Amino acid sequence: MSENNKTILFVFVAVVAAVVAWAARPRLPGIDETVDILNQPLFPEFTNPLAVTSLEIVQFDEQSGEVKPFKVAQVKDKDGKPAGFGIPSHENYPADAKDHLAEAATSLLDLRVLGLATQNPGDFYTYGVVDPLGKDARPGAVGVGMRVTLRDKDEKVLLDLIIGKEVPDRKDIRYVRKVDQDPVYEVALKTDKLSANFGDWIEKDLLKISTWDIKGVQIYDYSVDAVQGQLIQRGQIALEYNDSGDPRWKMLEDKVFQPRDGQWVSQGMAPDEELNTQKLDDMKYALGDLKIVDVQRKPPGLSANLRNAGEVRKDRRSVDSLAQRGFYVARVEGREELLSSEGEIRVVMKDGVAYVLRFGQIAGTSSPSPKKEDGKDKDNQEKSAGVNRYLFVMAEFNPDVIEKPKLEPLPPEPEPSEAKSEPKKEEDNKDEKKDEPKESDKKEEKKDEKPDPKAERERIQKENQKKEDEYKEKLKKGEERVKELNARFADWYYVIADDVYQKIHLSRKDVVKKKEKKEEEKKEDEHTEDKPAAPANSPAELKELKDAVPAPKAESPQMEAPKPEAAKPEPAKPETAKPEAPKADVPKPEAANPETSKPEAPQAEPPKPEPPKADASAPGNEASPAKQ
Repeated sequence: MSENNKTILFVFVAVVAAVVAWAARPRLPGIDETVDILNQPLFPEFTNPLAVTSLEIVQFDEQSGEVKPFKVAQVKDKDGKPAGFGIPSHENYPADAKDHLAEAATSLLDLRVLGLATQNPGDFYTYGVVDPLGKDARPGAVGVGMRVTLRDKDEKVLLDLIIGKEVPDRKDIRYVRKVDQDPVYEVALKTDKLSANFGDWIEKDLLKISTWDIKGVQIYDYSVDAVQGQLIQRGQIALEYNDSGDPRWKMLEDKVFQPRDGQWVSQGMAPDEELNTQKLDDMKYALGDLKIVDVQRKPPGLSANLRNAGEVRKDRRSVDSLAQRGFYVARVEGREELLSSEGEIRVVMKDGVAYVLRFGQIAGTSSPSPKKEDGKDKDNQEKSAGVNRYLFVMAEFNPDVIEKPKLEPLPPEPEPSEAKSEPKKEEDNKDEKKDEPKESDKKEEKKDEKPDPKAERERIQKENQKKEDEYKEKLKKGEERVKELNARFADWYYVIADDVYQKIHLSRKDVVKKKEKKEEEKKEDEHTEDKPAAPANSPAELKELKDAVPAPKAESPQMEAPKPEAAKPEPAKPETAKPEAPKADVPKPEAANPETSKPEAPQAEPPKPEPPKADASAPGNEASPAKQ
């Protein structure tokens, strides 16, 4: 063996020995074995969040042991071209997910290792990274994590990760592991965009209306007894809403059904009744914020007929699908109508579009259930907490809502003008020029001149045509809007929360209430209750009271005695000279003395005589019993 070969052999043996020695070295406490992977990307090949075309989230319900998958993916049309995003777990319901998906993918971009928690599979339960699709995810299992998978347009997996618990005392730091790998890492990760809640990925506002545009609401209060096959009519109410009016809500129609006669009878509010504006406003706000909880797809034939003709198809499959959710096709007053188990309402907008909401049966429960509020009808809250209900939505167009244009009447057509008169001679024109009015006079004459009949007629025609064109444009837009809405509503049964249903589903007892008394009326009622009732006077008592009052005399000389006004030293008190004969009837003799003494005061000289002696024979004093 040559020296070179020996040297190479010795070097190789040394390298192998070094590797074995490093692998077999004793593990001392406090030495971090993840030095080589610290701050390294967990998925180095995932660099572009816009390349993500699908996101799948799988969660595990530890109580029921149920695996809950949720997926958002790009949907393709018949030609294979991208046509937005849908939710396959909800029959490809349209997802408002373009931005949301990009944000979710971005939150998983550039995940870097901050530490290694364990490599022992037995610790997966402790860190919450058990695979929800694995064999260990059984009913009663704990520590099951959330699995997130991202794919591109070619279905290539860009990321497949199991997210576990949050690291204690370290916010937004979580335990994670790659699928089918044992190491559990610590990474910085926010999971608020990684939601498996259907409502977080769709446009939840079902009607997309503004409460300012509501023109009125029509309430059809009835129910359907499917077992008996019976329609139970109760009432119909039509309300008008004007956001700038006073009052804003007005009752237009109030009818009640008489089962005995089978007739509708109009009724009005009693004098002590009024509209419950609080309930009506709550209904209005609930309509403006009507949220979708869940959806279910209608049969193809039913949805196609609704989209194209705006009518309900009556084949067996469609009828069964409707009945399972509380909607029925029945003949009412000679025509077929779609009825619902819990009545319906129509919300009429200012543009003539009317949203028809039909309320069906209960559609299961939702979680979490709404919180109960103290002191606010706890029984009803417990009854409706977490309950959902089916809703069938359609749109109709009501052209009567749009105000017709008020056209200005056309003036009569002008008559043909008479033949032009012969031109005047130059001499006559010279004379007329001398008498021509000034410019100021011409302006005044122009003001008094009437407009040209032909020009005025053309102006009015143009204005009327403009109004008619605007009116026709509004009708066209309303009809197009109804088609768009029915195309959106046609494929789906909607599910709404029952507490929202309770605010929208009103009857007459909710709409009308007893008038509340004003503070003044309440005080008057309290005063009337506290005050003892006056005793009824007998005829004898009334006679005694009448006799106790002295009868008035035909003449009142005591008031006429001081009549000469010239002798009055105090003109500032004219009331003493006014005749007040009725006052003499009151049995108060002391009140008459000042009146009888006043007339004598101005006649007395500085050495004032005694008024009683001078007036002893005065007729005015005869009326005073005290003087006599």
